[in-house]
Amino acid sequence: MGSLSKKDIVEFATITAIIIVAFTVYIVKEFSTPLLYGIDGPYYYIQVSSILKCGHLKYPDPPLAFYILTCFSIILGDVTIGIKVGSVLVTLIAAYAVYYLVRKVTRTIGGLVAVLIFVFSPMLVRLSFDLIKNAMGLTFLLFTVLFYYLSLKRRSFVLSILSAYFIVLTGLTHVLDFAVAYIVISLTSLTLINKRTDLKLTITPFLFGSTLLILGFLNPYIMGGDPYKGISFIRSLINNRAFMSNVLELSKVIFPALLGIAGFITSIKLKNAIDKRLLLTLSIILILLNLPIYPQQFLWRFNLMTVVFAPIILGVIVGGMKDLKVGLVLSLVVLGFVLPQFTSQIYMVKPSISLGEYYEIKQLVSKMPKDTVLVVPNTKLRYWIETLTSKVAKSVKDVPPRSRIIIVLEKTLKHKRPLPPITKPFYNGLFISAYLLPPKPLRP
Repeated sequence: MGSLSKKDIVEFATITAIIIVAFTVYIVKEFSTPLLYGIDGPYYYIQVSSILKCGHLKYPDPPLAFYILTCFSIILGDVTIGIKVGSVLVTLIAAYAVYYLVRKVTRTIGGLVAVLIFVFSPMLVRLSFDLIKNAMGLTFLLFTVLFYYLSLKRRSFVLSILSAYFIVLTGLTHVLDFAVAYIVISLTSLTLINKRTDLKLTITPFLFGSTLLILGFLNPYIMGGDPYKGISFIRSLINNRAFMSNVLELSKVIFPALLGIAGFITSIKLKNAIDKRLLLTLSIILILLNLPIYPQQFLWRFNLMTVVFAPIILGVIVGGMKDLKVGLVLSLVVLGFVLPQFTSQIYMVKPSISLGEYYEIKQLVSKMPKDTVLVVPNTKLRYWIETLTSKVAKSVKDVPPRSRIIIVLEKTLKHKRPLPPITKPFYNGLFISAYLLPPKPLRP
């Protein structure tokens, strides 16, 4: 491997500068409130706090993201700050993989356009603030693809091992990211099966990924039981009548579909067989992920994964244009389409509760009598309360005997079941109310 040229250093510095600008934008938004964003924001606080206090996760889940965020929390001295800074930084590091993947297929301009589309994607905003594990897993997913591609291009077994290593990291972070990485490697390998490629280069990441998947089914602590979500998806798909209900979502899937077709056409024009097969694979997967036949609870997540494919395909299209001026104009048009959506999305994201509601929760917890358990049926509210006290349960049946019970409800929600007549009002705020129950008796 030769020494770095001046051009290499300038390219790396340019991508780093773009990442720093994007990091600043994201962090300013993160710290515009002391609360964590998204419905799962407090969940990350609970998991990281559990690692710090007990040495393990409180709830089974793919563990890697939480341990990374724990390291940031230790370094920065605060769990909330660690989660905010760590999640954004790890996610944006993926831009390096995006750049070098596109740069090796085409020209520098293609890589730069791909990076700008990636870091300023409205979909990345949604993932970074609402689905933190998914966002962090993008980095491991994209480095898996990058090293796999380079291993085939350079016929390097060392790079194949690196790809295998990163697909394991992906699986230990998020199951959808892992599924995409696994499918990319599997399909690319199949399309190259008749080519003169070394079998050990194509098979090694696949074997590592397959081994992790098997272990994930056997041991829920490895991948948090997430592989079974794949089975749930297949069952939902078999029983699904979602096509008509997803007609309203066609506006979201049309762009990925058209982009996938454009990528397919572009792949035909590429001269190198490995470049051709990789872009073809990415284009096919992008189209398949955005078919309006999936149940809604899966389709919206699949659609967000467009953030992986769109920058690469658009970067290759721009970089492959013979006329540089045309490429620059197309780049400006694409960025002119992306940036307003990015600005709108970053303005819209918010925590799942207001500061006023959070302060009411803190006030309620401070007034809790000893030997009291808060029963909180609403998951969103329960996560926030768990950041302040461990004495929380989902339902009365989960409360230990002889414990006092306080039922906590969010006023904005309609509750199907009426409260028992023996309850007494305990707390009444603008956002939440709480009712005291007598101690739970011992079972005979």
